[in-house]
Amino acid sequence: MTTHIRRVLIEAQKPRETMLVELSQAICSVNGVDECDIAVTDVDAKTETIKLTIRGPDIDYDELLKIAHDHGMSIKGVDEISISKSKPALQKPTSQQPPTSR
Repeated sequence: MTTHIRRVLIEAQKPRETMLVELSQAICSVNGVDECDIAVTDVDAKTETIKLTIRGPDIDYDELLKIAHDHGMSIKGVDEISISKSKPALQKPTSQQPPTSR
């Protein structure tokens, strides 16, 4: 059985010079990500606090953290997460056909 991260809500700080459009496009390039919403919740002289809502069928969390780090983000915490599991597909038994006589 495997698990899939479907949605994650992250609170983070980013440098003010990191553009939201660039950051959201980079996050959407992560394997398994379909959507990224970013809301700025606080601003100071050098940083912005943001809430990221990331959705997709199977988000690669390690790759997501790498992109965040590459863009100067500091993750304060994961506020919500949604994970699903999938069972392996059942294999149909293969029926052996008797050899044909000639």
